[in-house]
Amino acid sequence: MKNILIIGCGLIGSSLLRSISEKKIAKKIFVYEKSKSNILKIKKLKLPGEIISDLKKIIPKLDLIIICTPLGEYEKIILKNKQIFITQNYYYRCWII
Repeated sequence: MKNILIIGCGLIGSSLLRSISEKKIAKKIFVYEKSKSNILKIKKLKLPGEIISDLKKIIPKLDLIIICTPLGEYEKIILKNKQIFITQNYYYRCWII
């Protein structure tokens, strides 16, 4: 795989980020995280991956999207970006963890 996006980089998302990087599963890993404290932790720990702020620009470049957010956020993320997901056929490439 070339490009993976992890939405939500808390405990589970950051563990996946490390694992994907260590096992060289993707050439490029993108991270979408809205929590400023989690972003600071990612930077402080020097975790691999590029932090992005705009999903619309990055989604067409992705091979896989992994959602690692609290359950209450799933609907918001999917509804907010459903037009992009539908037009780019990303529903079959999206994992929810």
